Amino acid sequence: MKKRSKIIVACALIFVFFWAEGSSNYGISQTKNLYQKIQVFNAVLNTIESVYVEEVNPTSLIDDAIRGMIKNLDPHTTYLTAEEFKNWSKTYQGYSGIGISFDIIKNKITIMSVMEGGPSHKLGLLPGDRIIEINGESAIGIKRNDVPKKLMGPPGTTVRVTVERQGWDKPKEFTIVRQKIEVESIPQATFLRPGLGYIRIARFSRTTGQELETALTNLEAQGLEKLILDLRGNSGGYLQMAVEVANKFIPGGKMIVYTKGRIPAAYREYFASPQGVHPMFPLIVLVDHTSASASEIVAGAIQDWDRGLIVGQTTFGKGLVQTQYPFSDGSVLLITTAKYYTPSGRLIQRDFSHKSWEDYYREAYNDSLRQQQLAKLPKFKTFAGRTVYGGGGIAPDIWLTSNEKPPSKFTIDLIYDEQRFFYTFAEEFLKNNPQIRQMDVIDFAQNYQLPPETLDNFAEYVMKIKPEISKEKFQQNAKDIRFLLKRQI
Repeated sequence: MKKRSKIIVACALIFVFFWAEGSSNYGISQTKNLYQKIQVFNAVLNTIESVYVEEVNPTSLIDDAIRGMIKNLDPHTTYLTAEEFKNWSKTYQGYSGIGISFDIIKNKITIMSVMEGGPSHKLGLLPGDRIIEINGESAIGIKRNDVPKKLMGPPGTTVRVTVERQGWDKPKEFTIVRQKIEVESIPQATFLRPGLGYIRIARFSRTTGQELETALTNLEAQGLEKLILDLRGNSGGYLQMAVEVANKFIPGGKMIVYTKGRIPAAYREYFASPQGVHPMFPLIVLVDHTSASASEIVAGAIQDWDRGLIVGQTTFGKGLVQTQYPFSDGSVLLITTAKYYTPSGRLIQRDFSHKSWEDYYREAYNDSLRQQQLAKLPKFKTFAGRTVYGGGGIAPDIWLTSNEKPPSKFTIDLIYDEQRFFYTFAEEFLKNNPQIRQMDVIDFAQNYQLPPETLDNFAEYVMKIKPEISKEKFQQNAKDIRFLLKRQI
């Protein structure tokens, strides 16, 4: 009863907020109707909690209701619980921990990747290792959300983990000193040949601007004459970092991007500053279907100012600005408040109306469809007079089109299934074929062929857990599945 009374109070407070905020925008009848709807919501919630056949978590119900409220707004407005927001922030802000990514596979914490130079890497931990104890307590069956709570902590503190590895006679214990883990933006900065530099930006985190400055300075000191900037696979990040990156190549005073929304405050212009611009060497920017948001801001500005050539595939087309609205319980609403426009006035955002979210995302990877749509998009001119297109991502100046069809829904579902079928099958495959571990990586990639029976074995492996799947599905998607199996192995 006490819990329900708290919910009633919360809903009453919601009404007060909406009334105060909305009374200037809505008439009395609209405000009254809104109040009635909130009363109904409150009544439904309390009825479920009181009489539903099984006990339910009212907090989860409210979280789901919020997600239902925003799901038809646009593909990128998102509600995150406090725990989800912490995990999301780590992607761009860094954290203090042991420097691994993990998944729960067969009830065990399985290391998926180890950050080079991090505390786990220094002790020799490897992808595939399983953490079975943390500080002397069993970690078998641990919930995913509880793992960071045990492994993360202040820099300099320690955590003891017991690890099992395929090939070891028994598990080993490691004492790991936690450290600040900065999310690396630039994993590669090198020369492909004398004078031709290559820099890959994996994400736009809070350190990207400084990382790029360091990379460019180092390459210039070694005779940089031309540069390839690789934004493939970069789904975006901080707007300010996109501006800083573009500013390295675009002279001061020129616009990089502007935003425009429903309210006047959403209109903002971002210009290159005179500081930080590097020499005007020839520049190529590589993009693909997964280059999005901040990547598209950089590519769009470079293309509009004719500063370099954009090469690859049409970018994703994610040009919506999300503003963070935090709440008292630590949850956050990332709500679209504006749209990104390139200096020539092109809208970056791809059309998402009259289609399911699934179709919206799958469409991004369809080369032939994207090229067909191009002719229907609004035309703009770069500052040198070249024709470019708006409202559909950034189309490259030079196309490197893939002839491959995008993976089917069946294959995508297999990839993201919580059972991690590709990973666990690859483990069993390596256990039965240990000689593969001795192969050179390049030799394996170029010359090794999976045995003919591998596809059937994989199908049987999956169907033991999901018998409702037909074997024909595996034959229909054989090429993609073989590729994914070999890559995982």
